[in-house]
Amino acid sequence: MDAKVQPRTRLIEARKQRKLSQKQLADRIGTNYVNVSRWERGTTRPGPYFQQKLVQLFGKTEEELDLAGEAPVTPTNSSKSEPVVLDIASPPQVVTNSSDAAPVTSINEAIYDGSIPLPPPVFLVGREGELAKLRLRLRAGDNVAMTALHGLPGVGKTTLAITLAHDEEIRAHFRDGILWAALGPTPDVSSILSRWSTLLGIAASDMAGESDHRALALQLRHAIGARRMLLVIDDAWELKDALVFKVGGPNCAHLVTTRFPGIASAFAQNATHIIRELGENDSILLLRTLAPQLQERETQQVSELAQAAGGLPLALTLLGNYLRLQSYSGQARRVDAALARLSDAGERLHISEPRGPAERHTSLQLDMPISLYTVIDVTCQQLKPREKATLYALSVFLPKPNNFSEKAALYVAGCEMSDLDTLIDRGLLEVADATHYRLHQTIADYARAALRDDPAPHERLITYMTNFVEQHKKEYEILEVEYNNILTALESAYTHGKVHELMRCIYAFIPYLRSRGLYELAERQLQRALAGAENLRDDDGKDDGKSGALLYLGEIAQKRGNYEQA
Repeated sequence: MDAKVQPRTRLIEARKQRKLSQKQLADRIGTNYVNVSRWERGTTRPGPYFQQKLVQLFGKTEEELDLAGEAPVTPTNSSKSEPVVLDIASPPQVVTNSSDAAPVTSINEAIYDGSIPLPPPVFLVGREGELAKLRLRLRAGDNVAMTALHGLPGVGKTTLAITLAHDEEIRAHFRDGILWAALGPTPDVSSILSRWSTLLGIAASDMAGESDHRALALQLRHAIGARRMLLVIDDAWELKDALVFKVGGPNCAHLVTTRFPGIASAFAQNATHIIRELGENDSILLLRTLAPQLQERETQQVSELAQAAGGLPLALTLLGNYLRLQSYSGQARRVDAALARLSDAGERLHISEPRGPAERHTSLQLDMPISLYTVIDVTCQQLKPREKATLYALSVFLPKPNNFSEKAALYVAGCEMSDLDTLIDRGLLEVADATHYRLHQTIADYARAALRDDPAPHERLITYMTNFVEQHKKEYEILEVEYNNILTALESAYTHGKVHELMRCIYAFIPYLRSRGLYELAERQLQRALAGAENLRDDDGKDDGKSGALLYLGEIAQKRGNYEQA
């Protein structure tokens, strides 16, 4: 006898009364629109978990939603209509043909964790390549595939993971659902495990008395069985916490996001992906998308703001949202004032915006507004005093794309190699090559603000680079590598009134500048040295170093064809 499939008209009416689409209803209760469509058409019936969610959402009984008193109908082979199948959110039934046979798990219900954050309101600018690679990686079918994203705070790791969790291709591949664990520095591991257990239909009585995470994790692995699911472990701060949620079966994939490269490598080994900052064009595009008023601004002005953000999506988003809010009245003067404010590094660090409980950043406390300062500071608070001092001292170097040598870092910061290693492990210091490091613009801004007026790192930079230039004054290729750091030392010497060091450094550097035709730069530095020398006297009352400055200024004037001045 053929099975008759009856649509659940009351369920459809309840959804339409709430003005919800099938997808919106699915998002509300943690499933997908395909399941909702099947329930409404009567081809499947939601399991107890989702029946309860529907009853709570609509405020109606099971009878009032056409969900009560049904039994699954198994059609005969001659049936041409769709069978009614009971979808369950309980542990999968395992059937074996013999004691040696591999278990075959019967799974019908797709589970979408209700804690998955909503997708970003603006499409991810400049991330098309990363998304394509990650889709391929996650769908590769590797046994219990592990993938880890790591990068700077605010570079968009979580946003990428959220986008993937809502991606149609990913959801189609992981047809049994997606689970989400938001960790942060102080994760509530037990609560997340309990939520996953409920989603997977593990009875509360089965969880009672299971106080250790290991036992709960083993229950989850058994419940998942052969389901094809994606398990997202977001913002991992400790490897041990991330490993608790490594509970997927042979058809699952795990995606971890972390700001710490060591955790990424330990969890996913060779399947780690570093998420880089946006390029200048994409940065400008994101700013103008968030603040359309910037379309009328000069490209140079917008470009400078994008460079100040260092291509960091969080920084660009905060700045763009701030500028949009300041421009709602249509008054150009307010936009001008906002742009002037954002030209200051301290202001950029503290531009913030509140977030609701469901939108909060996992690294921050619930009542803490999100800003560049808070997102960076939460990591720096994990450092020891000497490690903090090392980070602050390194901010005397120019930020990325400039780099500095390991020897210079150790001398200027007065630190140990282990301090540099810790900053690398914490994701605060980047490795440029085997012997050079660099700081991102926003990290450098944060560290520079914390360094305040401490002159010691500046003085050590001046001393180190002056000795370096004198030692290698005829080795132009070596000086070429340290060119920006030498100029930084010269600027610090001038700013801090270190006239003797300024003259020593510029006199040793002049042959290089002259060989490269950098006459204007050489003349400017020599004029500074001359001004300083005129204020200095040696023990005999004679000018100290003035003659050297005049000699080199004459040579530069001659090179530039200013013979009378020479």
